[in-house]
Amino acid sequence: MEQIKKRISDFFELITSERFFFYYIAFVMIALPVTEIFDELHSMIFASQPIIVEMAGYFGIFIFAVHFLKHQGIKYYLSDLLYFLLFVFAVLSAVFSHNKYDTFHGFYYDEWLFNFVGYFSLMLAGTMIQDKQLRKKLINIFILVTVIQVSFGVLQTFGISLRECYFDTEIIMSAKRSYGLIQHSNWFGGLTVLLFACTSGAFLYTQNKVMRNACYIISVICFYTLISAEARLAWVGVFGYLLFLAVSIIVMKRKGLEKEKLMSIIKRLLVLLLGMAVVTVIAIVFFGRIIERVQQTKTEMSGDGFIHMGREGMGSGRVYIWKQGLKSVPDHWAFGIGLDNYRDVFLSDSEFDGMFTQGKGHNEYIHYLVTQGVFQLITYLTLLIHTAVTGVKNVIKNDDNEERYLNWILMGMFFGYTAQAFFNSSVVNVVPYFWITVGMLLTKKNQRPLGSSKKNRESSAAKH
Repeated sequence: MEQIKKRISDFFELITSERFFFYYIAFVMIALPVTEIFDELHSMIFASQPIIVEMAGYFGIFIFAVHFLKHQGIKYYLSDLLYFLLFVFAVLSAVFSHNKYDTFHGFYYDEWLFNFVGYFSLMLAGTMIQDKQLRKKLINIFILVTVIQVSFGVLQTFGISLRECYFDTEIIMSAKRSYGLIQHSNWFGGLTVLLFACTSGAFLYTQNKVMRNACYIISVICFYTLISAEARLAWVGVFGYLLFLAVSIIVMKRKGLEKEKLMSIIKRLLVLLLGMAVVTVIAIVFFGRIIERVQQTKTEMSGDGFIHMGREGMGSGRVYIWKQGLKSVPDHWAFGIGLDNYRDVFLSDSEFDGMFTQGKGHNEYIHYLVTQGVFQLITYLTLLIHTAVTGVKNVIKNDDNEERYLNWILMGMFFGYTAQAFFNSSVVNVVPYFWITVGMLLTKKNQRPLGSSKKNRESSAAKH
């Protein structure tokens, strides 16, 4: 009996170890695009990805229950508390769902309860990984995912694909847009913002010459597919990322970053901008990209929006979608209208004019508010603010240059994604990568324990 207890204890210790959390994250990151390749070869879409993330949710809640029960007396952090609250409010959203069938059995956008638990668990697993080498390996996996996605994205711009795009088929296929493995140019646009920020960040900060040159090539190709997706939200994400770089470089100069290293980063940034400019010119001149979308934007700004809806049609009907979603908030403010229930804000409205419906809010923040309620939105925004503040502090104050540059890369990814999220709603193929990014920025050594006194914090900082 004692031997059995010891084996169980050893097993629990194994699955709550830092290295196991690394493999947990790495498996999900690689499995999402790889299984999609096999799905598409068999003319199936989204067959594996929701299940992978759902299983990550079931397993994640189990290993964290084991972790917190087994390790008594450990320090707790704000990320731990937010993990618990995110889970609670997602459950309450499901329980009080307006349309329980869609919440528990729907296959429209796969917003299953344990998909969200999968996102939250990937985030918390990221906070557990403190070893610098493991963190660097996760960045390398991000680069691998970039290579997989953009390889298919490039081929699609030449009319070569495993199967035709499932969403907006006629437009996307005729225009030879890039959509990677996730079957929609908007979602791919959002993903490539994250991946472009990662690969270009690695180019800006890495000391290894071979890695630097490889990341430059990958990031420029990634930018080509980003433009070729013709998703304007991706442009917003890139602008947010570049703005972050400009501000962070100014801040680091004032904080006394070594002049030689700072000049190296600035020179590389200029080379990156030159590559982006060349790619943009090629995309316009040889592939006819961007011009039509710019003209569409001008038309919308002039008041003639999507399908002649006026201002409500701006952003391909986004203003209309947001307005309909927000109309449901007074009646469902606490826990939202329910997971995967956004379409119900149209169908349950007695004044609905039948123009069109949409199952996504096309703004992640509004989508959280409408489907999961005020409490969940506050929790999510608290997490984002905590991530931003923690990340910025650890870029500025970290004495370990490698750690500083890792955090710098991750911060660029974070700000690029959160910018495009104002116009995009993500899916199971994309959003896990963002939650992993958040977790890596909130690794426990970068956070302060809850309830720690100023004296204890100063003592802890002195030890580090």
